Amino acid sequence: MACENMRELSMEELRAIQMNILDEIHNICEEQGLGYSLFAGTLLGAVRHKGFIPWDDDLDIFMPRPDYEKLIQYCMEHKTSFRLVCSKTDKTYGYLFAKAVDDSTFIVEDVANRGGAQMGVFVDIFPVDSFGDTPEEAQKNYDKSTFLRELLVAANWKKYFRNKTRKWYYEPIRFAFFVLSRFFSVNKLITKIEAKYPAEEFGSKKYVATLGSSYRKKRKFDEASLFDEYVDLQFEDRVYKAVKNYDEHLTRVFGNYMQLPPEKDRVTHHYFKAYYKDK
Repeated sequence: MACENMRELSMEELRAIQMNILDEIHNICEEQGLGYSLFAGTLLGAVRHKGFIPWDDDLDIFMPRPDYEKLIQYCMEHKTSFRLVCSKTDKTYGYLFAKAVDDSTFIVEDVANRGGAQMGVFVDIFPVDSFGDTPEEAQKNYDKSTFLRELLVAANWKKYFRNKTRKWYYEPIRFAFFVLSRFFSVNKLITKIEAKYPAEEFGSKKYVATLGSSYRKKRKFDEASLFDEYVDLQFEDRVYKAVKNYDEHLTRVFGNYMQLPPEKDRVTHHYFKAYYKDK
């Protein structure tokens, strides 16, 4: 879609649309008895900033796999104000998690979305899966698809680009993955990855994690019991759900998460611009 003479959304407008999407997801989960929690930088923002991290521009949640699948099924069978996009609904979509997309908007991505799946402003929804009864077993199972997952990440790139947050010495590796990924479709890679993990009831193993998270390199496993209880957390002028033991989770992922990162690292990790379709 051409964006000449169209007004780009401001950060405030982008965030307001994301929160409207999350409002509806929250309401669906409440009505259907589904567990969800703020996740990653969104959870960190809620705890440390009572809202968005000042330099961040996205919203993430995570859900136990059974609740995640029920949410997808619900959205496929009911009318919602957002469009639920995942590999089940769009073969050109190349991620191991779902996006709830606002179709009154569209985004222009500089480097991602090689397959061209139609995207607007979105909220990311990550499934949480069981991986093992010990940290060692969980890590071994998690690592089964590491190579394919890195290929999938690179397969979504339209072009090679320098990462804004990684050290320079990662770049030759990233470039090698980019070149190799040109020989694969995202849908085939997702099929290969999912084939490595037989469906197991959530909580059948003690340790769980998300496969598709950008924190894949420093993933430390949560216990399934993390998702037994949820609490309300303030986020901007709203209240959303979070796992009750969020301090334990955030410490595991970020360490001293209340300490601000160096100023040079306070950058968004996205490469897109968002527009209204009707403006």
